[in-house]
Amino acid sequence: MSFSYINGSYTNNIDAQISVEDRGFNFSDGVYEVIGFRKGKLLNFNRHLNRLSKSLIDLKISKPFTNQNSLKIIINHLLKLNDINNGFLYIQITRGTARRNHLFPNNIKPNVVIFTFSRGGLDKIKKGVNVGLTKDQRWMRCDIKSISLLANVLDKQKGHESGFFEVWQSRKNFITEGTTSNAFIVNKKREIYTHPKNNFILGGITRDCVVEIALKNKLKVIEKAFDINDIKKCNEAFLTSTTLGVIPVTKVDNLVINKKKIGLITKTLMKKLEDFLDKQIHE
Repeated sequence: MSFSYINGSYTNNIDAQISVEDRGFNFSDGVYEVIGFRKGKLLNFNRHLNRLSKSLIDLKISKPFTNQNSLKIIINHLLKLNDINNGFLYIQITRGTARRNHLFPNNIKPNVVIFTFSRGGLDKIKKGVNVGLTKDQRWMRCDIKSISLLANVLDKQKGHESGFFEVWQSRKNFITEGTTSNAFIVNKKREIYTHPKNNFILGGITRDCVVEIALKNKLKVIEKAFDINDIKKCNEAFLTSTTLGVIPVTKVDNLVINKKKIGLITKTLMKKLEDFLDKQIHE
């Protein structure tokens, strides 16, 4: 039996309920975070909480928790109830429950839903994945981790039906990011390129960690958008996300990358990221 946390109460998932007038349900008026945990230890917790706070502020949704410690207590108790040591935590906060009206309601409390899910096997995709290309259909505030993900869902499904693991989206021919990940390439000068953090991408937590790790290991990172011509000439490509870590990309659309061999920089970052996350377990 699995348990969730909903608005102050722990309940098994089968009995979990939320109002049909929840603004998340009616308007996608809410935000979310996915946080990894290993051996019961939350990973990059403060980074995720900072991004969650920014998303709430940008959407003018009241913060439901007075401090981070109270949220951490709630989460740790949920992990114990579910008897799970390794996996992911999903946190969703919506503006609240109110009569359906586009205007913000007055004096309502946000709805909070938290649940866990397990980690899937990554052995196969760690050997490399193929990625499709599509035009970015999303709104102009991709930096907000909104629960409004329909454009991502449609492109992810279309890519899946075409045999792609992921799809990289583009604006004016420049790659922004994947439907569920951030995009990177490595050129022949061993320079790592990824789209800069702005309103056109969601600043991934793992993306940020990988950039920091690369810089600490004296690898050059250029936060600048790249296009299809850059992909054609690149030596390596990879994607990042909280649920996947660093995953090699061996084919983009019909372009084979490095004869489908995982590059040295990608291998290095895969290893260094794992070391970085494992270190947090023992802090």
